[in-house]
Amino acid sequence: MRRKVVFLLVLITAMGLTCSHNPEQSSRIFRLIDHLRQENILQTPVSRITALSQSQAQIYPAQSYPLPDSGIGDNPYDLKRKLRLGAAERNIIFSPPGSEFRFFPKLTPDSKLEFGIGIVKKEESQLDRSLETEDDEGINFLITLESQGRKRTIFQKYLSLPSGPEDPDFAFFRHSLELPYEMEDALLTLSTQGKGYHFAFWANPVVYQAAGATRRVILISIDTLRADHLGCYGYDRETSPHIDALAADSAKFDNTYAASPWTLPSHVSLFTSLYGVHHQVYYDDETIPVELVTLADRLRKAGFSCGAITGGGFVSSIYGFSKGFDVYSEGEGGVFHQDSAERVFGSASAWIEQHKDRDFFLFIHTYQPHSPYACPPPYKVMFLNERSKVGHIDLIGHLGGKNSIFKPLPEDERQNIVDLYDGEIRYTDDKLLGPLMARLKEMGLYEETMIVFTSDHGEEFFDHGGWGHGHSVYDESLKVPLLIKFPGSKFQGESWENIVSLVDIMPTILDEMRIDFSGSEFDGQSLFPVLERNENEDRTFMADVGANLMNSHIPQRIATNQGKEKLIVNQKFTPQDLDFFAFPPPPTDPVELYDLRLDPGEKSNKVNEKTGFVSRLVKELNDYYSQAQKRKVGKARVDERLRDQLRALGYLK
Repeated sequence: MRRKVVFLLVLITAMGLTCSHNPEQSSRIFRLIDHLRQENILQTPVSRITALSQSQAQIYPAQSYPLPDSGIGDNPYDLKRKLRLGAAERNIIFSPPGSEFRFFPKLTPDSKLEFGIGIVKKEESQLDRSLETEDDEGINFLITLESQGRKRTIFQKYLSLPSGPEDPDFAFFRHSLELPYEMEDALLTLSTQGKGYHFAFWANPVVYQAAGATRRVILISIDTLRADHLGCYGYDRETSPHIDALAADSAKFDNTYAASPWTLPSHVSLFTSLYGVHHQVYYDDETIPVELVTLADRLRKAGFSCGAITGGGFVSSIYGFSKGFDVYSEGEGGVFHQDSAERVFGSASAWIEQHKDRDFFLFIHTYQPHSPYACPPPYKVMFLNERSKVGHIDLIGHLGGKNSIFKPLPEDERQNIVDLYDGEIRYTDDKLLGPLMARLKEMGLYEETMIVFTSDHGEEFFDHGGWGHGHSVYDESLKVPLLIKFPGSKFQGESWENIVSLVDIMPTILDEMRIDFSGSEFDGQSLFPVLERNENEDRTFMADVGANLMNSHIPQRIATNQGKEKLIVNQKFTPQDLDFFAFPPPPTDPVELYDLRLDPGEKSNKVNEKTGFVSRLVKELNDYYSQAQKRKVGKARVDERLRDQLRALGYLK
């Protein structure tokens, strides 16, 4: 049974900091989805069928739902949708045969039209019997352009009906309009023609100007990456030569804290600039509240093309992470392939090539360093020695299951595990980070692209008597790397010891991209005051984990700080919880206090030496949590594909 979060951390940081740089730039992209209103619909069979159908879900593709992205305006007949195609979720305009939509974009000689077309096969359960058809003819997709009384067809393509629900027909196109002059009165019409009622759609149709794109952001999250296992953070092994080279071109933050010691809530905080107390996504069946505005939402509204290449699992679109993204792809960075980091590079390189002529935001995520530690040779044996007994390992399985996460191991076995983890980091460095930076330089994009490199949490190697992550809030679980390479090499090669948080990343990106976020109720702040040496104090971070997460029998943990003094509040294990473990958890005090300047390993609890300070901070935590506004979080519908991913990651049996 879950236990409610009863403590909450006090934010001593200010909320809603006003952007300090130039005003938001005007958009150079015209998304047809955003401009689809009732008056733009010349005809659609959906208007008739919605009146006849008892369930609207029966008239749309099964793997689709109304578009939740910010800035889309009205959604007549729920035609604006997100649709899952294979391992990717895309924004679409639903367009069954007989649909006709018109738009009025301002066109220039360098305007380009980009879109996808496709058909998803109907399932019997997804359509009223009265709407079934015997026709097996395909669908004709047409685009016409009209200006100054002249009309011409600029695109025509016939697609056959797919053979089955799991085999959609989909094609992608880019069309240079090659106009002789600027068109203020252009009329663009998209239509689908064919017999019967079929699940046809236009995917991400946009008109954009290719010239002058200057705003590019790449956010890289390497799952389960401890900061102290990278050379640029003082590690004595060569695990990260390419990351170290990126650090030399970047601003490096030496003390960055994640908001949670596990993937889902930590990434929610990254994308919303909210701590768990405010987004309230604590458990594995909870989704991002739809009213929250994400980083992708903000950038999309500002005219960025937004794409993501991820490992799925707890960053799956099922949890709401696709909100704001034009396309959200998952699977390349997952654990079903030992070479997932290399696959991510291939997909990222192709996406950047496609979008290099416009403003873009690309989110890259991989589980490569996450258990199981099983990357391809020679990396899997790169740091092993003659005493090593294991060449790959599923950490939780090796220990004997979740009830054995506190199992002590001989030192040579512990080192064997660390060696395999380090090999995963080096593989990711060589096959993802190195090629990605090289490709950006080849394309002439590196210098002017903002690159943010970080992780969602760390990994425990019995530092405090436990293994893995998600059950403690010590620094080995919370401290993550943060490198920010700014356009024009601002702050190149500099480092800062200020304590900061992952929630500071979103406002920093918006600040650099000149997007106004005044009035936003962020928990984070732009890092520019720190970067410009106008703010010298440590910021207050918060990190927590819900009780009994995924039947872990681990009680709730909360961590915060004041300056370099770190406070941890622990709920007690119940007798029933203790009975679950094959090896007893290490004893912990209800409250712990560590001076990180003198005791970075968090070994000497000073709580009894500063009772007044501790009592005040604990009271502030309780007050803060009790005052937090309650949100209605959604419930994730976990399908078998996602269950398989979570099993492979060691979260499910």
